[in-house]
Amino acid sequence: MIRAVCLALALAGPPGGADADVDARAELDACAARIEELKARRRAGQAAERELERLLVRAQELAIELERTRAELPVAPPSATSPSPEELRERADAARDEADRLSAEIAELDVKLGDARRNSDSATAGAALGIAPASPSALARIRELQLRRHALAERRAAAESDAARLEAEARAADSVR
Repeated sequence: MIRAVCLALALAGPPGGADADVDARAELDACAARIEELKARRRAGQAAERELERLLVRAQELAIELERTRAELPVAPPSATSPSPEELRERADAARDEADRLSAEIAELDVKLGDARRNSDSATAGAALGIAPASPSALARIRELQLRRHALAERRAAAESDAARLEAEARAADSVR
């Protein structure tokens, strides 16, 4: 029951401008207060189920009505909410910085990968000569490093793509202004 009231209050959202919307919101607030009173009475052992059920149903109806009213409101024009060209350029710079950071991680990982491959090649050669057994953990380590490198490369490509897209959006926004 508490969930239904919370849902109703959440769907009600912030106050709107229409008179019917304000009336429905006020009625919903009154329902919520009365529901709390009835819940307290019920905890005290008094019978309140019938009225409580009725109020919960009404609260849900009001919430649906308010949601429907909110859905009918016009959406703000995109130009009012779109970021400025300067902000787009800052985002593009941040994306390029992220791509650079990922490139540095990839370079570090390449060094580790080269070392792991050399160690694995030495172990494999030793196993072939019967000197030392081949290590499956070394091969697993190489595979793990390769997978991490691949994931970082994908993230770097996405960051570079975002930077290019944001820069293009900034140029387009400059041409509109």
